[in-house]
Amino acid sequence: MQASYLIARIAGPVFAVIGIGLFVSRDAYRQIARDYLEHSAMVYFAGVIMLTAGLAILNVHPSWSRDWRSLVTLMGWVLTVIGVFRVFAPHLVVFVGAVGNDTFLNIAAAFLLTVGGILTFKGYVAERPQSQRRELKS
Repeated sequence: MQASYLIARIAGPVFAVIGIGLFVSRDAYRQIARDYLEHSAMVYFAGVIMLTAGLAILNVHPSWSRDWRSLVTLMGWVLTVIGVFRVFAPHLVVFVGAVGNDTFLNIAAAFLLTVGGILTFKGYVAERPQSQRRELKS
């Protein structure tokens, strides 16, 4: 299976569920964000995980194309950059966090739900090129 489809099948549902969670359980997510921002060690650890995930994506999917697969590459770069920032300066993340702002939470939820929906659709539902289909063996 091509890397784009595999990554889309994993990241798509995760992003979509987080987006839905932000809409449905806003207060819980706001409290999680506050707790997270109070602990530099958690910010650092999340940065290491994001950096690792971003580099893993870029290692298996480094290419840009004129279709949805560029979203996968962009996701790898965004995760890598955010991970580097959180590892280098975990104490500065507090200044970036806009946890109490409902507008920010709505935009983040809509963005994650949209990107997650696109990736999930492309990974599971959309028609793949003939060269990438697995043949059923009887």
